[in-house]
Amino acid sequence: MKLSGRVVCWSMGLSENIVILGGSFDPVHHGHLIVARAAAERLGFEKVLLVPAASPPHKAPARAAPEHRLAMLKLAIEGEELFEVCDLELRRRGPSYTFDTLTELRSQRPGAEVHWIIGTDMLEDLPRWHRAAEVVDLARILIVARWPWQQRLEEIFAQLMDQLGPQRIDRLRQSVLPTPAIDISSSDIRRRVRAGSSIRYLVPEPVGAYIEKNEVYA
Repeated sequence: MKLSGRVVCWSMGLSENIVILGGSFDPVHHGHLIVARAAAERLGFEKVLLVPAASPPHKAPARAAPEHRLAMLKLAIEGEELFEVCDLELRRRGPSYTFDTLTELRSQRPGAEVHWIIGTDMLEDLPRWHRAAEVVDLARILIVARWPWQQRLEEIFAQLMDQLGPQRIDRLRQSVLPTPAIDISSSDIRRRVRAGSSIRYLVPEPVGAYIEKNEVYA
């Protein structure tokens, strides 16, 4: 994989928090941006880094090439002061482990407090994460409550107790954020593109135009 240029990840001041939303972004859609903005506004964050994964370890490979997903993210946030794109994982070989990303971020910004936004569906997968307990120690995990998993939060926390311990579980409980329920999925967008259906209002207009022009999911 060859990416043109280098995305700057650190325009915010050294004293700022690092707030991250990672994922395949295959493609990025309004649900990603709405949830990230809601979390930022609720906690007073001034910047959110969007970090596209090169090779998600617990998901099927992305359908779109890395350079397409990166280009769509940059188009989606053009003119938005809240968001920045960071290509850190795309430039790293091997699986895109959250532990490795957090370790690299902390080495570059040792004084910053790191926050990682995940959905409640991802919380249930936490036992399968690489060095999961250390991930919870390296960052404050912000859990955005999504239906139907928010109805099962206590059940999920109980399942995680043996692996993470009571102190980490308490920190996770304190980091659950209510956010708007946006029923948009990247898989549905890809299906609609293949079927020739409209994806208008599901993705930012420049992203929709890019997908059409480059036949990304055709």
